[in-house]
Amino acid sequence: MSASENTHSSDITEVGKRPYIVPYVKKPDLNVGDKVYLLDTNGSRKGPYIIASIPSIGKCTLSLEDGSAVNNEEEIDVNDVEAA
Repeated sequence: MSASENTHSSDITEVGKRPYIVPYVKKPDLNVGDKVYLLDTNGSRKGPYIIASIPSIGKCTLSLEDGSAVNNEEEIDVNDVEAA
């Protein structure tokens, strides 16, 4: 491989003889207590709601301001919410 060629893998790029880690473009992190809108499949927004919990990476549960669960505490993909 010549010095001008780039080799790409999932998270490491090699330019010449110096490999470096490629940064991921990340969505802003959500935290418990953040206000968010729930995005509907037709593009409309519902809410605002509060992030009640983050049970696993990429998932969250929502509540109303009074603490009542939204969607029976169903886990929601973080791509389906946006910061309020």
